Amino acid sequence: MQKDRDKLQAYRKGAYEGDPKSMNNLGVCYMRGIGVTADLATAFDWYMRAAELGDVYGCYNVAECYYGGKGVEQDTGKAFEWYLRAANLGDVRSQVNVANAYYLGEGVAQDKAKACVWYREAAFQGHVQSQKNLGAAFWNGDGVTQDKAEAAFWYELAANSGDPQAQFAIGWFHYTGNGVAEDKRTGLRWIRRASLQGFEPATTFLKEHHHL
Repeated sequence: MQKDRDKLQAYRKGAYEGDPKSMNNLGVCYMRGIGVTADLATAFDWYMRAAELGDVYGCYNVAECYYGGKGVEQDTGKAFEWYLRAANLGDVRSQVNVANAYYLGEGVAQDKAKACVWYREAAFQGHVQSQKNLGAAFWNGDGVTQDKAEAAFWYELAANSGDPQAQFAIGWFHYTGNGVAEDKRTGLRWIRRASLQGFEPATTFLKEHHHL
C-alpha cells in the first residue's frame, strides 16, 4: 500500500538523520513487512541502532529478538541484558520480563528477591499480574519476608483493577480475617464480584458457604 511505503520512507529518512525513534520504527516495518518485504535481520539491525542510542523501545525490541531468535541467534542472556536496560528506562513490559527471568533463572542466575523488586516496579505502574505475583510472594514468603497484610494490600490493588482471581483472594482474606480484620460482609462482596465474572472457585466458595 502506498500509505505504508510513505510511512517507511519517512522512517528511513529520520533514521538516516540519526533519530532513534525512526530507527526503531523502521525496524518495526522490516519485522512486520510494512511497506517493504519482511527482513528480520535488517529489523534487528535497526532495533540495535536505536537501542544503542538509548531508545527504550529499541532496547525492548532487541531483547525480544534475542529471546525469540528473530533476526539473530537466540540468546536468553543477551535478551535479559536488553530487557534490563529497557526496564531501567521505565518500560513495564521489560520490568515484568526481568522479574520473570530472575524468578525462573532464565538468562540470569535465579534470584527471587530481585524478581520481587522488579515485580514491584511493574506493579506500581499498574501491571495487574505483577500485583498478584507480589501478593503471592508475600503470602508464601517467596523472595520476601512473609507478610499477610502486605499480601492483602497487593491483591486488593489487583482486585480494584477488576481481576477476578484477586477479587476472590481479597474476599477470602476479609471473610477469614487473614491479613486484614475479619469482615464477612466485605469478603462476600468481593467474592460475589469474582463469581459474577465467572471465576469458578468464587462460585464454589459461595455455594459451599450457603451464600448462593
